[in-house]
Amino acid sequence: MGFFDKIFKSMKEPDKDTPEKRPVEFSAVSVTTENVPQALKDVARKYGVSVSMLDVRLTHLQTFIKLDKNDPEWRAITEDEWEEFNKPETLLNPDFQVKQSYDIDITQAKPEAWMKDLKLYLATNKERSRIICTIKAGSMILKTDALGKKLEALIENKMLRAGMLIRLFNIDYSKALDEITAKALVHKRYKFPEDVSFDVARCIASRPPIDDRLILHYKERDEQPKESDRIDYSKRGFIHAVEKGDLIIEYVKPQKGQPGRNCHGIFIPVNEPKERYRPDFRVSDKIEVEESDTHILYRAKRGGYIVFKNGFYDIEEQIEVSEVSFKKTGSIDAGVETEVKLRVRGRDALKDAIGVGVEVEATEVNVAGNVGASSIVKAEDVEIGGQTHQTSSIYAERAKVNVLRGLLKATETAHVKRLEGGFVEARKVIVEHVIGGIIKAFEVRVGTIASNAKILAANEIVINDMSGENNKLIINAARINAYRNEIHQLQEETRFLNGEIKKLEAKKAEYMRIRKESELAVATLKQKIVEDSKKGIQPKPAFITKIKQFQQLLENIDGLKEQIRDTKTKLREVEQKLLALQELTLHAKIVNHGKWGDYTTIEFHLLHPKRILEYHPKTGEKKQQVTLKKSDDGKFEIVVKEVDE
Repeated sequence: MGFFDKIFKSMKEPDKDTPEKRPVEFSAVSVTTENVPQALKDVARKYGVSVSMLDVRLTHLQTFIKLDKNDPEWRAITEDEWEEFNKPETLLNPDFQVKQSYDIDITQAKPEAWMKDLKLYLATNKERSRIICTIKAGSMILKTDALGKKLEALIENKMLRAGMLIRLFNIDYSKALDEITAKALVHKRYKFPEDVSFDVARCIASRPPIDDRLILHYKERDEQPKESDRIDYSKRGFIHAVEKGDLIIEYVKPQKGQPGRNCHGIFIPVNEPKERYRPDFRVSDKIEVEESDTHILYRAKRGGYIVFKNGFYDIEEQIEVSEVSFKKTGSIDAGVETEVKLRVRGRDALKDAIGVGVEVEATEVNVAGNVGASSIVKAEDVEIGGQTHQTSSIYAERAKVNVLRGLLKATETAHVKRLEGGFVEARKVIVEHVIGGIIKAFEVRVGTIASNAKILAANEIVINDMSGENNKLIINAARINAYRNEIHQLQEETRFLNGEIKKLEAKKAEYMRIRKESELAVATLKQKIVEDSKKGIQPKPAFITKIKQFQQLLENIDGLKEQIRDTKTKLREVEQKLLALQELTLHAKIVNHGKWGDYTTIEFHLLHPKRILEYHPKTGEKKQQVTLKKSDDGKFEIVVKEVDE
């Protein structure tokens, strides 16, 4: 409902508007008025009492209406006649007016016992078109005759004191009163455990007009802060990328509001909507236009980036710049799935085409020159014609890099002309020259390898020429992305199941020990029970209990045996999965078509049981293929043979 104002003060709260005078005893004051709050203030001031210490009793009510506000005469109507006018078409007519006149007796307040500890308040929304009654938690109400009627009269009394029209806009709240009355009847003295609220009157709330708006969604997306709420000043909206189906622009048409009328009977006007942003631009056939009574929506029919020129919106996919840097463009975040193809022309060997610390993200990125420090490139396809800094990062599906000194991760293929101490990971990696660095892939092919390189693969490492030393070639499926998580999970599960089996076996051994120690005693007890039964003697309860405990022990042992069997079965299943993955290692090979350099190390990593088999080729030997073989007795050995050209 929005914001609510409390419009009634506690009976104990002093009225600040009333000057302090010595209270004067007085009998009932009869008043005819259209303004009950003012009448109360006048009497309070006259007798030097607080308004909260006065009570009001309504003796007569008259409702008056005017269908034309310029009509000097008011027409008196009955409660039944009011129903003819209590309709939206009448109440929302600004010329219609309604008021009430009240004959009231004002007396000194004397709270009755049933309501002495009752904290009942009325509240209203900002427009005062809705009145809500709230009984506060902790309030106490006593059982009394006609409690529902008394509560209804109390609510009407508070509406009078607030200057609200009564019996015109009331809604049926008898159900709420019935629930309260029932609780008072049951408990006789009922304390409210929580606030109880219900509507008592409702007229017509206004509906504000909607001014027209033009929302450039394609810009707002780029300006919204990330989850960290930190502003990235490198991203200055050089381009605004969209995907197919994205909402680019939205025009909200101006919409008329609806006037209202509040529970004072006062008409609530609303302004006309403002129209300032009606679209005067045109769009290309790459943008779909959807129009309704309230909106015009402009959606992308394809991916790309937004171009606005000479009052015309279009979507393009090719963008060409000389460099990407803080100074010229800021970071370019077009998104991998937007079909944006970025080409960076700069190829100066002494200058970065992608500058320090910027981020570039598009469907395709083609850089003629160098990639600077701490920069990040993300795309489906990446091609770098220069060199990458050792702190740069490239993420792609497919990538081609001239000189890699930083990080490159591709989900499919990575082709590097020269690896200089960098890191490259993909399903398939092809490197023409390796001058140090790390390679991880399912399959690796190297032209020439110099020194201090580390290559990890799951299936194959092929080297055409080895010109250096101190290189490490490893077959280990557990280090390759495609299998790493699955293998790690299976190995962890193996460790857990082995641990569970040990615990269960230990528990079973303890139960078996107890069984062995108890068997003779239990047999004696059973014999004793049989003998007593023959003599007509009732078996001792302690004997029966001991035998039942022994039977339970036997059941526990059987249960543990079943648990151990199930756990071992599960362990065998996990081990079979590991052994299936280990077949990768048994079918893997390392091939060197050239000569082996000094200090070359070859490793084959077994998954189950975990074990490393190592081989050090002799310097100078050439054209060799190294594989792993499993013999009939289950032992593993490294096999070296000459490569067939």
